[in-house]
Amino acid sequence: VSGEVRYPREEIDIARATVAFLRRGVEPRHLRMYRQAVEREVSLFEQMVMPYLKQRNPQARKLAAETLDELADAGGGLRAALVRNRVRDLLDG
Repeated sequence: VSGEVRYPREEIDIARATVAFLRRGVEPRHLRMYRQAVEREVSLFEQMVMPYLKQRNPQARKLAAETLDELADAGGGLRAALVRNRVRDLLDG
């Protein structure tokens, strides 16, 4: 279809999550903490892969991409587990 706009999956996921928060009455200004946490997390990841990125060869860049994917998945899993743990504490307490 000509003129069709395609968005990266991550941007669609961000929009859906934002809408879910807004539907529950969370104001956009409160979502800023998520952006700030992500910036800090990505800064840590950047420090970890910078030696690979400085090499500027395809193998090093591939390793950097694989490492970043693994770290992003691990970070998401850790964050989700920590949130579930604290929510359980709220319900149990």
